[in-house]
Amino acid sequence: MTIFTQKTPINNFLKILKAIFSRPAEDAYPAVMEDKPSLFTFEEDGFVYPFQLSRAKIKWAEIERLEGYKRERMTVDDICMDVTWNGWKATFGEEMPGWKELQKKVMEIFPEVPADWEGKILRTPFAVTYTVLYERADRKMPAAPNFYAAFENIDLVTLQGILEERGWKSRKESETCTELINSWTDWWLEEDGYGLRLHGMVACHPDNVAILEEIFGSLEVPYKYEFK
Repeated sequence: MTIFTQKTPINNFLKILKAIFSRPAEDAYPAVMEDKPSLFTFEEDGFVYPFQLSRAKIKWAEIERLEGYKRERMTVDDICMDVTWNGWKATFGEEMPGWKELQKKVMEIFPEVPADWEGKILRTPFAVTYTVLYERADRKMPAAPNFYAAFENIDLVTLQGILEERGWKSRKESETCTELINSWTDWWLEEDGYGLRLHGMVACHPDNVAILEEIFGSLEVPYKYEFK
């Protein structure tokens, strides 16, 4: 460990910092205990992982989104990857035995994932670098709000309950505003003197549009929606 005192020349201090932050990622951030048995069991159509409550299989075809980022710690940053599948999300980290094999498999199955994504994230020490590594065609979210819908003869609580039954998660902002999200929408549901409005972002894909039309049609109330 280097101890800096008043006698330490500033040039030497800068050289030490440069040496620390210019080291290759694999040296600057030693991580995975690869000598331990892998936590992942890989199969042709996916992998099995021992979650806290039970073992579960994540099929490659069910993966909707892969997101890479860093998690800050006191001295170093840990690389993490969030996997979203069938509306569920799990976080895997580089400290987990089997991480390297997981990355190898992911890149084989999803060639869109950059081979050097970990290194790119590590080049900005102690800063969160959030990157979408892969999105399934029906899960590609827009960069800005692209959806608006209006409803008559139905209240916020009723529509919120219907969407929750279909898998949406809600967060109450106020008595007249609720956030609703799933893996392909990020909405605000608002009620005011002009009626009930649903607006925000939707992954615009024919399969998703069909789901929306099926849900809205089942309400048996007047409604309209549009994509921008």
